[in-house]
Amino acid sequence: MPTSATGTSSSRAGARAVHRTSGFTLLEVLVVVVIIGIITSMAMISTRVLGGDHEMDQETKRFVAVLSQAREDAMLEGRDVGLRVDARGYDFLRYDGRREQWQLETEDAMLRARSLPEGLEAGLWLESRQVKLPARVAPTERTPPQPQVVLMASGDMVPFELRLERAGTSELRAVVGSIEGKFEVLKNDAVSRR
Repeated sequence: MPTSATGTSSSRAGARAVHRTSGFTLLEVLVVVVIIGIITSMAMISTRVLGGDHEMDQETKRFVAVLSQAREDAMLEGRDVGLRVDARGYDFLRYDGRREQWQLETEDAMLRARSLPEGLEAGLWLESRQVKLPARVAPTERTPPQPQVVLMASGDMVPFELRLERAGTSELRAVVGSIEGKFEVLKNDAVSRR
């Protein structure tokens, strides 16, 4: 056993020195745990903020639900229902066979006129061509309302694609309606590839 100049054994001091450098102190471990916690919480917050437009998703689901209900109403009542879209919202029309014209739906609360949330804009495509959407105006005798999409009493409908966009972002949602009356919701890249 080696001894030091003072006559004490140096093997214990060497063992202590080796033992001290072989691990981390509790303080070091706690600092690393805190840093990992901060980074994880920042990632969670940014995922919620940047991970998708929840308001747009909610509006898309609402549109599909209301449109499905309007289609069912058309089949049950044996009367065509029309959808009129503008950049800021949409409303529904019923066909009056006696007058042979479309009338705004005012009796059914489910089919009331709806406005999109602030910052969302709608676009409509019929036969793969974009429709220029007019501003919503109250109908008159000279200019009765006309739908762009018709939900027929037979259950069929005019095929369409309604796109929702948020200004200043790349978020995009599309509701695609087929002639058989089925609806499909597409998000971001899936919309762009169409």
